[in-house]
Amino acid sequence: MSINPDHIRLETMTDNSAVQQMLPLLFRKIVRLLIGTISFPVLADLIKSIYVEEAKRKLKLTGSKPTNSALALITGLDTRVVSSILKENDNPSVIPVAANPENTLIDIWSSEDPFRDASGEPAILPLEGKGKTFQSLVLRAIGRNITIKTVLDRLLEGGTVQIVEGDTPRVELISRFYNPLSSDNAKSTEVGLLESSRVLSAVLYNANSEKEMRVPQQGRWTYRLDPKNYQKFRNEVRQLLEKQIAEGDALLEKFEEPQKQPGQVTVGIGWYQWGDHEPDNIGGE
Repeated sequence: MSINPDHIRLETMTDNSAVQQMLPLLFRKIVRLLIGTISFPVLADLIKSIYVEEAKRKLKLTGSKPTNSALALITGLDTRVVSSILKENDNPSVIPVAANPENTLIDIWSSEDPFRDASGEPAILPLEGKGKTFQSLVLRAIGRNITIKTVLDRLLEGGTVQIVEGDTPRVELISRFYNPLSSDNAKSTEVGLLESSRVLSAVLYNANSEKEMRVPQQGRWTYRLDPKNYQKFRNEVRQLLEKQIAEGDALLEKFEEPQKQPGQVTVGIGWYQWGDHEPDNIGGE
């Protein structure tokens, strides 16, 4: 049977188009979780590192040699960029200390002499002016695009600095760790990203498995829900899922070994309800 190259090209273009249409839906949710916790340059570097790492893994699995040229071809990155990434830390999932501008500022404040006192500790800095001031620190660490007030408000909100009142207001560093999220929000972000990764793990597993070996990966939805019924729907979904969660717990306990032993694997089941709306604006919530 002859192969029509135009058909293959059209099929590939259609697949790529579908992926490009779906990616913004995924990335938008991820970005909402990440904004304020990690800067875009750090995220971009992290993605590049992971892209090269996964491309290397894919080439090895297919029996191909992961040369710099091969990696550049499959990732679309320049060979010099690929070479540089391969020479860096082999663990791209570890976010550096300066994962956001605030942490960069704290690092400079704590480590560079112009912003430390005689004992080597972060100095209490006058808010504005030239020289050893908070304003100069912001310019050094973040640049001119972000106002001093914006940075100060963020650090105050995170409990990282405090204002020392006086004839000249000064800023004191009281914590060398900037936490942009409350503990509750941080936990929600962690759980959300973890659950998202588990859903994608099922997708990846099924994409590379024979039909009879695939794990359940299903979704059901309707486009025709009256917003007035959203709260009622959510309450009934909660009751349904709570019943299923209890049954899932019992099933896991049935198969769970009494003690942790080498060679055991992790398995799980997930439940969630989703919608394409902002819940605060639906059903009087």
